[in-house]
Amino acid sequence: MDARRTAAVLLLAIFVALSGCALWQTPEDVPPSELPPRPISEDTVMLEMARLSLTTAEEVALLDVWQEVDEQSIPLEKRRELSANGFRVGIIDFNVPAPIRDMMKGRQGSKGLNGEEMVQVDGEERAAINHRQFPRGKRSEYIMVPLQPEVSLLERIDGSIRGETYQDAECKFIMKAFPQNDGRVKIAITPEIHYGQARQRIEPGEGMFRIETRKETRVLSQVEFAATLEPGQTLLISGTNDPKGIGQVYFQRESGGSLRRQVLMIRVAGTQFDDLFQTPSHVKENLPLNDDSTEGLLPSHFDEPTGD
Repeated sequence: MDARRTAAVLLLAIFVALSGCALWQTPEDVPPSELPPRPISEDTVMLEMARLSLTTAEEVALLDVWQEVDEQSIPLEKRRELSANGFRVGIIDFNVPAPIRDMMKGRQGSKGLNGEEMVQVDGEERAAINHRQFPRGKRSEYIMVPLQPEVSLLERIDGSIRGETYQDAECKFIMKAFPQNDGRVKIAITPEIHYGQARQRIEPGEGMFRIETRKETRVLSQVEFAATLEPGQTLLISGTNDPKGIGQVYFQRESGGSLRRQVLMIRVAGTQFDDLFQTPSHVKENLPLNDDSTEGLLPSHFDEPTGD
């Protein structure tokens, strides 16, 4: 009797043990779980920026690209002022023209020093792409012309020509993004020249003073402008066909012993907003500027295919 009880208990123990093992086994065909992408805050915009340095052939191709660009999105008076100072600005609709995509193909990518940015360059630094998150109205600096021993600038102010030379100067774009309730984004851009030796300055803050170390600043307010874009649209900024004035300083750079035209593109890669009032017209294709430029950096739902 004791022997039969002992055998029954052993059989029951073995059955429970095998059942327990089966419950903890994970089928091989079950993929690992993935956490959903972390959304950006409602007041934050993700912008993708690309700076290109063009060859002579690409400069010619750029002339055709401008035929597909909406320059009327900038008010007439502002366009005249920008043109007088060597700037040309417009909005590319949701599909980036083929010549620009061709300019950006075949670039070898490498991570930038800043963790949230990815920079793509080739041997001559002909293409650079990076991503930034812009909280509403917060100032962000983009260096268009790196530190130069001397920058000579001719600018037009109220119809008059003014010349100035700046020592140890950098040419920057100050950018601010303002998300709109309908999903669009207003991007405000102000060119500035930072020059001279950095010095400590006392700046007023929110209920207190703070000490900042910075250079002298020349704000080029006559060429500041703003444009409103839908997600997926791209702001194209370059110099006029005849390089001159501020535009010549910002968009011509020596590379390989020759001057090359620079082009800056700013794409609204994504926003988080209350879509209660979103209309079907805003559900459009939102493709990155470069095939690899958004890998692992932007929430996947910003670039989902819309279907044919």
